Amino acid sequence: MVMEKIDPQADHEKLSLYGPGQEVVFRGKSYRVQRRTTLASGEAAIVLQNESEQFMISATQFFAGVTASR
Repeated sequence: MVMEKIDPQADHEKLSLYGPGQEVVFRGKSYRVQRRTTLASGEAAIVLQNESEQFMISATQFFAGVTASR
């Protein structure tokens, strides 16, 4: 059986610019990138955290709300 190579999704490639520990401004608040991950659907996602909250968000939503990185 020959395995077919799966090309990485563009969002996964774009998220590679945001590494764990990097600080970003998302929707006007500062967060630290905890990790990059993949949703059950296969969509790229990222986990963000600050002093009071931690959440996972899809790459599409992240790119729509991120305004800067430090």
